[in-house]
Amino acid sequence: MITQACYTYDMKSKELKTRNLPVDVFPISKIDAKPDWLFIVFILLGLFSFTLEISRFYGAALILTSLCVLLFMPKVHLMEFFQEYLVMFNKADKNSCVLIYYDEISSWYYTWSANRDYLYIELENGTVEKIEAFSKTLFEANMNRFVKGKKKTIK
Repeated sequence: MITQACYTYDMKSKELKTRNLPVDVFPISKIDAKPDWLFIVFILLGLFSFTLEISRFYGAALILTSLCVLLFMPKVHLMEFFQEYLVMFNKADKNSCVLIYYDEISSWYYTWSANRDYLYIELENGTVEKIEAFSKTLFEANMNRFVKGKKKTIK
């Protein structure tokens, strides 16, 4: 006769309000929905266009558009990586987030399609957290850096 043992995990990972996040700890890495570096490259291309007198109109358009995006578009944090845990922010409710400790992650995987990409994180207690993503390279690089050896291959 086989009996199943029922294990209860005392999980430190939890959903909480963003105002309850620790304020004295700074993230090691962040993933934002707005790629600031790309708009800085566009500004440099616009300045390059001005100096070579290729097309001043296109250079000015690149610079003005990039400056407007950098200054006036909101910065949306998707994930932040800390020494012992990561924080996944909720796009719909900006006041809540999920704090996940690395040692409580059993596996993770990234799925992509023409419509949407998702990062799935499976926890030891059987729950799965997912976040809508946009760059397989960026998300996988950060997950491989902080959660080594737990990537799950999906067929």
